[in-house]
Order: sequence, then C-alpha cells, then structure tokens
Amino acid sequence: MDFTTIHAAVDYIRGYGIFAPAAAFVLFFVQAIFPVFPYFILAGAAGLVFGFWEGFLLSWSGALSGACLAFLVIRLTEWDWLRQRLRTVFKRDIAEVTPFMGFWGIVLARIFPVVPTPLINFVSGISSIPFRVFLVASALGKIPTALLYTGLGNHMLVTEDINGTLLLLGGVIMAGYAGMRLVRRRFGRQ
Repeated sequence: MDFTTIHAAVDYIRGYGIFAPAAAFVLFFVQAIFPVFPYFILAGAAGLVFGFWEGFLLSWSGALSGACLAFLVIRLTEWDWLRQRLRTVFKRDIAEVTPFMGFWGIVLARIFPVVPTPLINFVSGISSIPFRVFLVASALGKIPTALLYTGLGNHMLVTEDINGTLLLLGGVIMAGYAGMRLVRRRFGRQ
C-alpha cells in the first residue's frame, strides 16, 4: 500500500473495482484512528476516483466515523490517571472544559489541521465533553478539509492542470496561514 503520491493512492483505490467506495471509506476510517498515510493524499485521490460529491462524502463520513469510534473507545477505557497527570503538568483540569469551549476547540482544531486527528480524538475522549458535542463539532470541523482536498483532486481530474491545481492549493495554504495568524494575533496572546 503506497500512499506517497496521489497517483499511487488512486491506483490502490481503483484496484478494488466495484468495492472501491467501501475500500475508500475504510481507509478514511483507519486514517482517522491511525494516520499511517496523509489525509490530503487520500482525499485528493477520492476526488479523482469518485468525483467531487461522492469523494467528499466518503472522505467526510469515513473520517468522522473513525474519529467517533476512537472517541468512544478512549471514553470507555477510563483514563483517569492521565487526566490527573495532565492536571499536574498543565495546572488545568481537562474535565473542566465546558461543552461550549470544547465544541469550538474541536471545530477549530479540525478546520486548521495543525493538531493530529488522533490527538484531537484522544484529548476529547479523556475530557468531560459529551459525545454529541464531539460528534457535531467534528462533523462541522471536517467539512472544510474534506471539501478542500476532494475538490483539489477533482479539479485536477477535470482540468488535467497540475500547475493550476498546485497554484490553487498554494493559495488556500496562504489564506489558511493568514487566517491562523489573524486568529492568533486577535485571541491567542491575552
């Protein structure tokens, strides 16, 4: 299984024939728990193989399902000792995170993919955030990245313009960076 390039990922997914949508869903599901291959390559490949909307739905629903399973497994395994350790180290109790703050923290962490998905799932699972808050926040937060990466893959398929797609990706990255700097400047250092 080679996911170092988008073309290798496309070939791998297409190799499943009529079961390719199910295989892609499982790959997104696994990637949300164990990021052994890059999400953006897989989502771009889904956009190339299935088109924009089907690729988006597979990448979004597969990643969301994997994140929810990871959250529930973490929640059910009772990580009280780790919660205590984090309280000692950071002088804050993760159990005191309000649903409102947890919701927006998850949404922003998913929109700006700086924090690895498994870490978001894990920290949310050991916190006191209710599952429904995690589910809705994750569902909303995964939409922009799923739209972006499957859209870029589909754009490359439709236009066959690699340079234009890379230029579009560079523009999105620059806009995301500018947005993060603005948020950090406005809210980060108080």
